[in-house]
Amino acid sequence: MPVIAWAAAAACLSGAATLLLTPGMIKAAYTFDWVDYPQADRWHATPTALMGGVAMYGAGALALLLLGPLAGVGTDVGLIGGGATLLFAVGMVDDLWGVGPTTKLAAQVGAAVLLMAAGHGFGPEWPLWASAPVTLVWVIGITNAVNLLDNMDGLAAGIGGIAAVALTAFAAAGGALPAALLGGTVGGAALGFLWFNAKPARIFMGDCGSLVLGYGVAALAVMGQGAVAAGPGVAVLAPICALAVPILDTTLVTVARTQAGRPVTNGGQDHTSHRLVTLGLSESAAVGTLHGMSAVAGGVGLTALVVEPTLFYAACAFGTVALGVIGGSLGRLDVYRAARVGGDGAPSESTSPSSNAQSGQGRWQTVAAYLVGDGLLIGGALAVAHALVGSGGMAGAPYVPIVEGVLLVGAIQLVVLYAMGLYRRLWRHAGTPGIARIVGTILLAQAATAGGLALVYGLGAVSAPLLMVDGVILTLGVLGSRLGLRGLQRGASLYRSRAAPAESTSNVLLYGTGERGMLALRALRDAEETDRVPVGFVDPDPSKKNQVVQGLPVFGGAGACADLCREHDIDEVIVAVGDAAADREQEVARQCAEVGVACRLFDVQMKPLGAGREDSTHGEPMHGPPA
Repeated sequence: MPVIAWAAAAACLSGAATLLLTPGMIKAAYTFDWVDYPQADRWHATPTALMGGVAMYGAGALALLLLGPLAGVGTDVGLIGGGATLLFAVGMVDDLWGVGPTTKLAAQVGAAVLLMAAGHGFGPEWPLWASAPVTLVWVIGITNAVNLLDNMDGLAAGIGGIAAVALTAFAAAGGALPAALLGGTVGGAALGFLWFNAKPARIFMGDCGSLVLGYGVAALAVMGQGAVAAGPGVAVLAPICALAVPILDTTLVTVARTQAGRPVTNGGQDHTSHRLVTLGLSESAAVGTLHGMSAVAGGVGLTALVVEPTLFYAACAFGTVALGVIGGSLGRLDVYRAARVGGDGAPSESTSPSSNAQSGQGRWQTVAAYLVGDGLLIGGALAVAHALVGSGGMAGAPYVPIVEGVLLVGAIQLVVLYAMGLYRRLWRHAGTPGIARIVGTILLAQAATAGGLALVYGLGAVSAPLLMVDGVILTLGVLGSRLGLRGLQRGASLYRSRAAPAESTSNVLLYGTGERGMLALRALRDAEETDRVPVGFVDPDPSKKNQVVQGLPVFGGAGACADLCREHDIDEVIVAVGDAAADREQEVARQCAEVGVACRLFDVQMKPLGAGREDSTHGEPMHGPPA
C-alpha cells in the first residue's frame, strides 16, 4: 500500500476514535471534578472540562497499535510511542496534582532519548556529537512551545494538526513510512479533538494532551529530515517551517518577559494570541489568524519539494523577516497592563507601546535586528533575481566566486542603507516621505553595488537586468519590513470597523474627509483604542459619496447625518472640518441632538504652557444630549 495511504488510514482511524472518546471524557471530567476553573493568569472565563488529552492519547495509541504491525514499523513507532507515553503520564499527574518543572524536563529528556534510540536525530548527515544535543534541545523546545500555545480555544489543537499534516506530506513524499504513519495519527487526533476544543471549548486537552502533541510534531520534524534528498540545509529547514508559529510565540514570550523583568516560567496573557486580541481582533479571529499563518508556513516548507534550493532559501529568508516584523510589532504592546473582562476575552482597556519593553532594548539591539533582517532580504532578493533573470552578470561570470560575490553585494547594500539613515528612523508613523526615502536609498544601493562589482571584478560581473529585478524585490521587502507595524494597525482597525461591535465599543461617524478628517482617523487608529470604532464618513461635498477613503465608506452629505446615525447605529459623531465651517458644525450638532447621539469636535491646538496655569476649556468637545 502506498505510504500516503497508510498516513490517511492512520488519520481517519485516530480522528474517528478521538471523536468517539472525547464526549465520554467530558462527562468523566465533570463527574470527577477534572475541571479547569478561571484564574487570573488564564484566558477562559468559565469552568471547562480537562483531560481531553486522555482521548487524544487513547485514539493515537489505538491507531498505532492496529496499523503499526501491519505496516511493519512496530519497533520505530514503538520507541517513539514510549516517549509519548512517558510525557502523557507526567502530564496527567500534572493536571491532577501538579508536578515541578524539573520533573517535566526530565520526562522530556527521556522522550528525546527514546526518539534518538529509534534512529532519528536532528540533521540526517550531522555527526552524533552535533546531532544529539540539537535533537535534545529541539524536542524540549517544541514540546514546551506547543504546551505554551494551548492558551486559547482551539489554538494548540489547530496548529498542531496543521503542522502534522504538512510534516506528514513531506515525509510521505520521501517514502518515510514510520514518519507518515505517526504523522497521520498525530494529525487525526489533533483535528478530531479540535471539534470539541474550538470556541466555545467544551474541553481542554490539558498537559497530558499538549505535551504529547508537542512531542509528536517535534519527532515528526526530525523524522522527516531524512525523507527527501535535497540541497544542503533544505532537509533541515523544510520541516522547521511547519512549526514557525510555535517558535515565534515562544520566542516572543521569552523575550518580552525577560525585558519586563518577569519570570519566563510564569503564566500570563502575553502570548501572540493575546496580543492579537489586544490589537483589536476577536478571540476567534486571533486564533484563525494564527491557524492561517501556520498553514502558510507549512506550505512554504512543502515548496522545497517542487522548487530549486535557491528559491526555497529565499522563501525562508522572506518568511523569517515577516515573522520578525510581526513579532516585533506585537511585542510593542503592553499586554501586562491589560485587564481581561468577560465576553470574548478582549482587554477592558486599550494599551500603548510598552515603555518597559522599549527601555530594555538598546539602540545597538535595534540596529542589529535591522541588519540581520536586511541581510536576509538582500540575500533572498538576489536569489530570486538570479532565478528569474537566469545566467549572466555576477553569477554568470566564472571568475567571480558566488559566495564571495554575494557577501560583497550584501556588505555594499547594508552600508548604503545604514548611511542613508534607514536605521535611525521611527517607522511606526512613516508616510510618503519615508517611502520615498526607502525607494531612493535602494536605487543608490543598486548603483553602489554595480560600481563595487565593476571595481573588484570588472564590468563583466555587472548585469543590469539582474540588478533591476533585485532592486524591485529588495524595495518591496524593505518597505514591508519598515511599514509592517503600521499595516498591522490599519488592518486591525479595518477589522474592528467591519466586525460586529462588542458592547464596550462605540460606533463613530467622522464628518469631513479633508486633511483634518484624515488626522482624526489616524489619531483614533494610532491610539489603538478598542472602545471607538470608526465606521465611515460624511462630507459636505456630494461628489465624494460612495467613495472609499482609508478603507472606510463615505455615506453621504451633512444633511443625512441624522438618518445615517439611525441606519448604522452610530454612538458618536466627530466633526473634523476646521474653523471655516462653523455653521456646518452647528448643523451637525443639531442633527446629533435630534437623534440623541454625542457630537464632538476634533481640534488640534498649541497653547502656551506655564507653571500653575489652569486648564482652559476652549475647544472642549461639543455634546449632544445623553444617548
